[in-house]
Amino acid sequence: MRQRYLEGERLKRLAVIFMAAVAVSCTQKNPQTGAQSSALSSAPPPASYAPRVGVALNTGSRTCVAIQNGNLAAGSPVTLVTPTLPQSFAQGEIGAQSKSPCPITQDVNPAYTSYDVQTRGATVPKLTPLFAVTGTSGAFSMQNNNAQADLDQNGKTEMFRACSASDGVHLTIWSGAPTTGTVIWHAFYYEPGSSAAVGPPCTTKETGTPS
Repeated sequence: MRQRYLEGERLKRLAVIFMAAVAVSCTQKNPQTGAQSSALSSAPPPASYAPRVGVALNTGSRTCVAIQNGNLAAGSPVTLVTPTLPQSFAQGEIGAQSKSPCPITQDVNPAYTSYDVQTRGATVPKLTPLFAVTGTSGAFSMQNNNAQADLDQNGKTEMFRACSASDGVHLTIWSGAPTTGTVIWHAFYYEPGSSAAVGPPCTTKETGTPS
């Protein structure tokens, strides 16, 4: 009986030592900061582009942007990207919040805040949905009639694309080449029956519709 008791105690001690070893292996110190981090912690979530990118429109009487951000300060820089080929981009500034919603959706979407936009002497096409990239991003440039920019200034290029559907235009930003890269931002401009000139027919990857 005593031998079985001692054997049980030995097994308990071994179990405690094993659990302690697992805990040490899963928690390690950063050699630069000395801070502890868990080896089992998940990777950081991807960047959210919703507060940084919106849909702009030149109605003829005003240029406005609808974006999921109600805290943009007047005078903040914004880059307007025209999605029709050849693409182009123009610099502007965020103005005051608009008294009426920017007309990009069929029904007013409460998630969006609308702002007036002042362009710096540039001309943007009328009644064509535009990408509106707020803040100071990496330098925009042109390649093969397509606008591109390193939006996160991490050495990776993002590109812009518009496609037409039966009920409007889908706007997407891609990490890598459009249609073969990864969609990092998507928005929709409602304009049924008159969007054929804005871009090619949409693929399921551009609309978010499962294949």
